[in-house]
Amino acid sequence: MDENKNQEEILNEELQSYENPSNETQSDEVISDDILDDENSENDADISDNVFDAESTYTPILGEDAETDNLTESDSVKKKTDLTTKILIPVIVVLAAVIVTLVLLEVNRSKINASSNSYTNSALASSNAQVPEPSFKIDGKKVNTDDLVFLKIGEYEVGFDELRNCYYQFLYNYGPYYGVSEDTFKSASGDELKSMFSSFKDSLAEYIKGGYVHASYAKEHNITLDKEDEKTVADRIKSIKDEQGDNYKSFLKENYMTENYLNIAMRNNVMADKVEEALSIPEKDFYKTAEKELYQVKQIFIPFGSEEKISDEVLSSNSIKDYDKLSKPERAEAILSNYEALSDSKQKQAKNASKKVADNIYKKLKSGADFDTLMKNNTYDSLYESYPKGVLVGKDYEYDEAYLETALKLKENEMSEVIESSSGYHIIMRVPFDKKYINKNIDYFAQTYNDSAVNKVLYKVYEDLDIEQTDTYKNFQYGDLT
Repeated sequence: MDENKNQEEILNEELQSYENPSNETQSDEVISDDILDDENSENDADISDNVFDAESTYTPILGEDAETDNLTESDSVKKKTDLTTKILIPVIVVLAAVIVTLVLLEVNRSKINASSNSYTNSALASSNAQVPEPSFKIDGKKVNTDDLVFLKIGEYEVGFDELRNCYYQFLYNYGPYYGVSEDTFKSASGDELKSMFSSFKDSLAEYIKGGYVHASYAKEHNITLDKEDEKTVADRIKSIKDEQGDNYKSFLKENYMTENYLNIAMRNNVMADKVEEALSIPEKDFYKTAEKELYQVKQIFIPFGSEEKISDEVLSSNSIKDYDKLSKPERAEAILSNYEALSDSKQKQAKNASKKVADNIYKKLKSGADFDTLMKNNTYDSLYESYPKGVLVGKDYEYDEAYLETALKLKENEMSEVIESSSGYHIIMRVPFDKKYINKNIDYFAQTYNDSAVNKVLYKVYEDLDIEQTDTYKNFQYGDLT
């Protein structure tokens, strides 16, 4: 994981609403740009990092008490509950330049990182012999899968190969974070199993729908693949074949894919890139747009639990060996993870302690203390070290509502009071636009702006897409698909 990505992950915990969480661990485990396309991997990773981690929106659909996914792995274990209150649709997969059908292609990276990720599912890292042969049962009997249709999404139909790939992808890459696994279903029976699996299928259907957002937008706006795009598709597939060598067919099998479906998935991936590019503002035009729409702000951020001792479990889960040597921005993720693991009563106490710290800083500022000095010494803002003169924000940025609302009301050189967000306390200062500074960091600021703009458009497409479960899909039970 690169440095920039770590910063964005922590920023999400500072600014992202817990009702609309993102998942930094997911982003590590579902993106494999080096496998897909070495030449474009940096760009793809930037897109998915921003969307998954810094500025993303998830939609909980199974129960009102769905909990935040902003947890470390050990915290997730503590937070597991029933499926009906834990599954969150990873809608943001829709909005990144990564089609859901490709997610399992990261399995080789998962194998490499298995020692550091307790949620790498053994089924995905297993030998070829342990992956079941593709099959589907209706009324207990295996049937020919060639013409089966499980879902109708707009004008598109979802067949067996796609369903199977997404089923295992969803179960293995996302299920463990919400307490859902093969063991979950195997340990249940009767009406309980039917109810759990029905909820799982509803989430899976919505998840699969996400894979059609880019295609739907492209069709509506006459965006098609040209010869250069077709070459990109061929090159990406060739890259995988060359990397896998004699293991290519086993690789596909281990990832629950067929060669034909890999080709379709790659085409979808390239189309997603093309749609994202069409919706994005080129860097050369960004500054003019920023002047019209955005504010430059900096902040002093004190996370909930800033005064709490970090538990050994949290330190271990975050691979932190010497906490005292970390900068404040580097500590933020561990602090918030530690806070999430506290009981309700201890969380209340921890919030009060952090509020006192923020209030004390605010009093110093009101008495004439220098904002930049106090910011340097006190802020836990994850982006401070890379962007000490602040970041850009706009009305469509998917930051915490309280933070964004306050930032957008400030006049130049105006400072906010202490405001509470979903993850801590902020004192925000709006500063005049620094053209030289913005242009120096144009790649990050333009990417962040484009992520928000693209997400807004594509999420609307997602919401407008109709989805129909066929009788085959409605009636299929756990164990019918292998």
